[in-house]
Amino acid sequence: MGYKPKRKTYLIQFEEGHEYHGAQARLYGMTYGQWEEATGADGGEGDKSGADSVKRFVEHLASWNLEGDDGELLPLTMDAVKSVDKDLIAALNNAWIQHLIGVHDADPLPDSSPSGEPSLVESVPMEALSPSLAS
Repeated sequence: MGYKPKRKTYLIQFEEGHEYHGAQARLYGMTYGQWEEATGADGGEGDKSGADSVKRFVEHLASWNLEGDDGELLPLTMDAVKSVDKDLIAALNNAWIQHLIGVHDADPLPDSSPSGEPSLVESVPMEALSPSLAS
């Protein structure tokens, strides 16, 4: 008997105080082939524009809680996405991508991170070494 992996989903939501707190979307993960295509690892050009990325976002939408002016849930279509504020769509899409690569705002660097500052270890001297005594 083999192993059949479940289709992975990611819940995208924003922390309290965030401009889009309350908005939620659930998106499917990518297959390895889709990931290669999106990143260009398959030899192609990858998602070169925001439009490419948003198209992929729409293709992976499983559900969301975004409503239209009539109070009804918007369908999971490109036409519906085009009716939503671009900054909200960008925030949802970027959060999904961050979840896919395993880095997101909920996982900041620890306070002990040196933020890219040089190490406190003394640098290796760069002057020429003295000639060997063995020669």
